[in-house]
Amino acid sequence: MSLSNLDLLAVIGWAVAMVWIVIVGVFLRASRKQAGLKPLSGDVNSEALPRLSVIVAARNELGCIENCIRTLFKQDYPGLEVVAVNDRSTDGTGEILDRLAIEFAGRLRVRHVEALPPGWFGKPHALTLGLESATGSLICFTDADCEFLAPSALRTAVAEQTRRNLDFFSIAAKYTMTSLRECLAVPCCSEVLLSWLRPERIEDPRWPDAFANGAFILVRREPFERIGGWGAVRAKVSEDLALARLAKQLGLRAGIAQAEGFYQTSSYGNLRDSWNGWSRIFMGALSPAQLALTLARMLMLFVTPLCAVLWGVLTGNVEWLTQGAGLGFLVAFGLRSTMDLGMFRLVGAPVAAAVLAPVGRLFAMAAATRALLSHAGLVHTHWRGASFSAGQLVIPALSKPGHQIP
Repeated sequence: MSLSNLDLLAVIGWAVAMVWIVIVGVFLRASRKQAGLKPLSGDVNSEALPRLSVIVAARNELGCIENCIRTLFKQDYPGLEVVAVNDRSTDGTGEILDRLAIEFAGRLRVRHVEALPPGWFGKPHALTLGLESATGSLICFTDADCEFLAPSALRTAVAEQTRRNLDFFSIAAKYTMTSLRECLAVPCCSEVLLSWLRPERIEDPRWPDAFANGAFILVRREPFERIGGWGAVRAKVSEDLALARLAKQLGLRAGIAQAEGFYQTSSYGNLRDSWNGWSRIFMGALSPAQLALTLARMLMLFVTPLCAVLWGVLTGNVEWLTQGAGLGFLVAFGLRSTMDLGMFRLVGAPVAAAVLAPVGRLFAMAAATRALLSHAGLVHTHWRGASFSAGQLVIPALSKPGHQIP
């Protein structure tokens, strides 16, 4: 039978199903390559561990900064040094850090940023200042909303970095999700990023793919400073990903790991922050072409099977769902749902919430659309008092980047 005699809709339905078979296979293969780290147990051999400094940047983190610092000092890493940078906070973050610096005298250093130099975004500038005060040969950069769980988390990360001989090592975040909104947005938006960034390829020099989570980046100081450190990405919207890409391009050995029970970090606290935050991440991490292809792919591989299955269910057309095009779309929808289970588990979202994953994907599509329009200069993307458009900071205006940190 010639193609012209076939049911075109059936061809589309089964083609979509075949694509999903490939996608699920790639996801499973990538998951096997990202075996989860487990915290080490046993006694600490302090002589085998290099000097480690942890740098925390905090801006208006009144509700979480103390917990972050205290969980760091529960780590069993010998001689651990923590440098906390109060980045122009107006909510009492600085006062908390000053109090903790007295309590942990000799172990916690605090720096305060009063003004942002021209040419810099806030977080890269704060982390650079923190690095100036650090004394370790290994540096761990983390966020103020991170809570370290296992006492051996840092020791395990250093051991893994040493075993794999990495200059740049990141551990993917596990999120605390206290609302249904977070449980849907985090896995669905994360999937959009992972489909392009491909973290399983980061150690393979044949691929340009790179990935990092700014909540946990562990670096060897000398090669990190050699490539320019955070100053090299001082005005990048997604500075952690830009830094990972630069590190790999310049020959540093980079890697990433999944980990269970190491640390957790919070997602966005409300719908507005989630909308602005994911739009900003998409704009900084993905090119306009990638965003456009993401939307086209989701329309074909998600929206089309969903609408087909809903039509069959709502009309009670069992015959439609058990043969031809309907069966193809049903298989595609089933594979899509299987992928949801994997993604929700990967980021720590309740697997039961995957039944509402279509709502989360609609949110991801909307955020990707906004990021694409922002790339085109048609809308602004907002985050923490700043507005971005066409990949540039427009409010407040970004001065020329020639200014050096005083």
